[in-house]
This record gives sequence, C-alpha cells and structure tokens, in this order.
Amino acid sequence: MAGGRPLLRTPDTLGRRLFVDRPDGATIAVGAYGRHDGDVVVLVHGFAVNAKYWYPQINGLADTHRVIVYDQRGHGRSTLGAGPTTSDDLGHDLEAVLAATLEEGDKAVIVGHSMGGMTVMSWAAQYSGSAERYANAIMLAGTACTAPVTKAPIRLAEPATILRRIEYETAWLGFNAIHRPGGDLMMRSGLSVARTLFPGISRRQLRMLDSILRETSWRTREKVGRALEDLDVGSGLDNMPVPVAVVVGDRDRLTPPRLADPLVEGLRAAGWLERYEKWRGATHLLNWEQPHRFNNIVRALGSARLSP
Repeated sequence: MAGGRPLLRTPDTLGRRLFVDRPDGATIAVGAYGRHDGDVVVLVHGFAVNAKYWYPQINGLADTHRVIVYDQRGHGRSTLGAGPTTSDDLGHDLEAVLAATLEEGDKAVIVGHSMGGMTVMSWAAQYSGSAERYANAIMLAGTACTAPVTKAPIRLAEPATILRRIEYETAWLGFNAIHRPGGDLMMRSGLSVARTLFPGISRRQLRMLDSILRETSWRTREKVGRALEDLDVGSGLDNMPVPVAVVVGDRDRLTPPRLADPLVEGLRAAGWLERYEKWRGATHLLNWEQPHRFNNIVRALGSARLSP
C-alpha cells in the first residue's frame, strides 16, 4: 500500500485531550490533532477498535486540518457506563462530543466507518437539526443502516436465499463467539483468517489491527455488539441536509456493498447524495488500503455543496 507505512505511525500532532462525561456514567475520551485554525474533521471509528484506527487519516490530514477523534464508549480510553448499551447511546455520545469540541459557528466533515457510520446515522435520527448545525458534509464508509446480518427466509427455488442464509449463520456464529470471554482467542490471534477478510493490507498492518483489537475487552464487545443486533437507523438519512458521500469496498465481507444500497437510495431520494463509490479490490479496511484516496475525499467534502 503506497504511503501506508508512514501513515500508520503514532501521530505527533496531538493538541488537546479531553473527557466528556455522559449521564449513564460513561466517559468519552476525545483527542484533537493538527491545526487549531484548520478546517475541522470528526472521525468516528467502528466496532472493537478505537481512535488509533484513524492514524492514516490523522497523519494524512493534520497538517492542514483540525482532526477530532474519540474512543466510542467502552473502547480505548472511554468507559462503558451503566446498564445496557444501545445504538441510541452511540448517537447521544456523538452529539456530546460535537458540543464539547466545536466552537460556535464551527462545522466539520463528519466521517463514520462501519459502526461509526451507524453512529452517525443514529445521531442524525435523534437530533434532527444537528447535521445542519455541526456538519459541512458527511462521509459514510463501509457501513449499513440495518444489522449487517439478517435471518432472511430460505426459498429453495432461489439459490441466492440459501447463500444469504449460510452467510447469516456463519456471521452470527462468529459474532456471538466474540461476545464471550473465550472470544479473546479469536480476536487476539488468527492473522491467517484475518488475511482472508482483509487481503489488501500488509502483515505489519494486520499486526497493528490485532494490537488494537487486543485493547477492546470482551465485555465491551458483548454490550456494544448487542446494540447492533436489531439496528435500524435509516431514518437518520432524512436528517442530513448536507453533501453525503458513501464509499464501500467491493470485497468487503463485513458490510458488503449490497448493504450500502439502502443508504444510497435514501440519500438520493432526499437530495443529499454527493457521491457513491464502490472501490475495486477494497475490503472493510478501505481507509487503510487506500488512505490517500480516502483522505482526498475528506478534503473534497470540505468544499462540497448540494446541487440547487
């Protein structure tokens, strides 16, 4: 991957760290990198990783932008809070982070990857005016507005339904496995298995991914994972009156391209869709595999405008 090695280094541009307390006892760890007077980018990471996942974007953008990242509840330096975790909680956390980090009149390009994209949609669904208030544009990458795996009925006359059911059962076994303490064995080893999911990244990148996954406890994976089982945040698409880019890898096996179709259809119908790109050869880790391309879209969204 061109440029991948330096972009994965630990950023040296951290300007501010803060913690945002939530009503249920969770504490959200936030970091701001780069130029204080630069255009703002807010990056929202996915399931079982943390803000380190965004190193290729922090390192690629911080020279010209103010880059805000945070650990989702239970991930990285953030704590879980009491009671069950819901997708609503993830949206509430994002609203709190934006309120704590953006000054009056500031707007950001808000980027959500995987569960981070689901978080952005949950936020927009619950805070109907916040996208217009806080966002210049939004990028949804490798994500879905409904649960990534669904138990669709089998129709023997339609082989595709049989394949979908096999996909569901396989994914569900893995999903449940990583909810258990023993799931640490799956999360902390098996780089050869990871290579089948992410064939476009190097061994060094796989080792870094493994080290990030090691930092996420099984309790977080269980509580936050349960929040995604009955996910339905599609209503948030109606509340995004800003340019929205949707990007997915055509080899993504975790949130395959078909799951982007409802996003694209909803955004196009609302008039918010700025672009839809399906990257050839890219997997779920498309921002690691093609970081310069990803970062260039973030830059371009800063000046994007809706068509009249």
